[in-house]
Amino acid sequence: MMSTLPGDCLSHIFSYLSDDSKSLYAFLRVNRLWCVNAIKYLWKQPFHFALILKSTPNYTSHHRNKTGKLTEIFIKCLIHNEIISGGDIQNKRRSARVPLVSPPLFNYVGFIRKLDLDDLGLAIAEWSEYIFSPKYNRNLLSVKLRNAIFSVLIQKKSTKYASIKNFRNDDSLVKEITMRIYTLLMNQIPKLDCLSMKPVDTDRSFSSISEILKVHLEKGAWFNHITKENMSIIHYPRAHVCLAHLVEFEWKIFRTDVKTSSQFLIDLSQICTKIQRIEFDMNTWHLESRPQDLLIPEALKILIESQTCLDEFELRNCVLYSHHIIIGLKNRASTLRRLILRQVSSTNLEFISDIAYLYNLEELRYYGGNMGSKDAWPLSFTHFPELKVFEIDDLFPTAITVNPDALVSDSCPALQTFIYNQKRFYRAESTSSIIESVGLYCQNLRHFECNAEICSTNLLKLVFTSSPNLEKIIITNDRISLKIDELLLVQLKKLKYLELNGSWEFEAERLNYFLTISQPPLSTIVLSKNSCFEDPHLEVLLDCLEGVLTTFHVIKMSKRLSLDMRRQAKEKIENFLYKRKTNVEEE
Repeated sequence: MMSTLPGDCLSHIFSYLSDDSKSLYAFLRVNRLWCVNAIKYLWKQPFHFALILKSTPNYTSHHRNKTGKLTEIFIKCLIHNEIISGGDIQNKRRSARVPLVSPPLFNYVGFIRKLDLDDLGLAIAEWSEYIFSPKYNRNLLSVKLRNAIFSVLIQKKSTKYASIKNFRNDDSLVKEITMRIYTLLMNQIPKLDCLSMKPVDTDRSFSSISEILKVHLEKGAWFNHITKENMSIIHYPRAHVCLAHLVEFEWKIFRTDVKTSSQFLIDLSQICTKIQRIEFDMNTWHLESRPQDLLIPEALKILIESQTCLDEFELRNCVLYSHHIIIGLKNRASTLRRLILRQVSSTNLEFISDIAYLYNLEELRYYGGNMGSKDAWPLSFTHFPELKVFEIDDLFPTAITVNPDALVSDSCPALQTFIYNQKRFYRAESTSSIIESVGLYCQNLRHFECNAEICSTNLLKLVFTSSPNLEKIIITNDRISLKIDELLLVQLKKLKYLELNGSWEFEAERLNYFLTISQPPLSTIVLSKNSCFEDPHLEVLLDCLEGVLTTFHVIKMSKRLSLDMRRQAKEKIENFLYKRKTNVEEE
């Protein structure tokens, strides 16, 4: 039946598996129609798939051979496309070697839509290792193919480079090959959706990276010479055509000087005006470091403001010393929907207070960072009437300052996900303030998660009462023991997931009352480090949630449940899951 599906249907199905290379490779062997539709997803980001294990010790010589073969196919495709188009690679004196570069089955280069330049550079470096490996050199046809590729790419005989030692020491040759590949690539990709430059950080990842790849991170290695060409790719012929419709841009400052980096961003802003998502890693982590050159924030501001449909912006590892970036975002407030800040710090809260003016935000996430002030308060939800997701995770001291001048609404009816985790820096006053705001202004929560210093359950009761449609609750209490019997008087008829971490105390009778009046579809319960949960509590769960509960986990509990009750719980859950599976199969 699947073999009779039209190509459009197959393509739509395969799009859901676009990141599953194993399934896509399996589809290649079904028939030609499946192969044609699967190949375009495999080659959408080929070097990402080839180097998926690059940051782990699991990347071995076997993976090097696979990367080398893929890169060789890629280079052969570039050469073939250039020859048939009548490009400058066509040369009568060199064409005798070209037949060895056989035509590919597909125009693989034409399928590329996502390109990480550092992955491409690493793939070229791996191909260079691969073609001079002892196994490769033992195959006469492979050696002839290598020599033909070199001859076509660099327009010179390659016999002098038969020795790996000579090739390693010739930096000019490495640069020439890289420039030639990049030039052909920019000339042949019809449209690039995502461009990224996210190099491996040797200071952080060198210890965990594969032993076979460490050679590329050493000073003077091929890889370092190759990646120096990344910044100049924007000036290659037809780069403006290839990049004109860029939708995503991801970059991490590394290896390049500030002036070159800032100029690249300015040049990109003149070519690309339709970027929807920008992820920018400043690669600075410490407040005590000297304020970075303002050229980068100024250039990033220009890039942001030049985009007519910027939807998402993510900033990483940055110390804000100026207003530039946030002002740029403020000028895109009409289109910006998602803002994510990871390890973004500031000595002056004024540099980030204008976030309150991003009135169309639907998602605001803030991970880590140091605001440098003990008087910081959470941004009021009433600044963002369209906000659906709000997350703060380990921000010191608590959150971002409130800007009352940016007040837009007196409620936040759209908020569905609230996550507030302060695992290291507890402040009861700030926790109370932000939870009270949720209870007062947000009435449609679906997901509530809090790991902070909660001194009273009254605020939690306010939240649960004002949001009767809650489906997922995760609350953590590691500091003081709190009784939550009052919370169990609230009706939550749609609760599906409940996780209680820490010392929450409640009676079995109150638990029974809550489950009886709410009758929630509570399928998952997780309890950890609880000091009150005993056999009567488990008995209530099994009776009230029979035919509903599918997952029950207890972790590091203070009181051990009896063997009989644990066996009974396991049997009931397994029987229910078996019956449900049987019913599905019968249908």
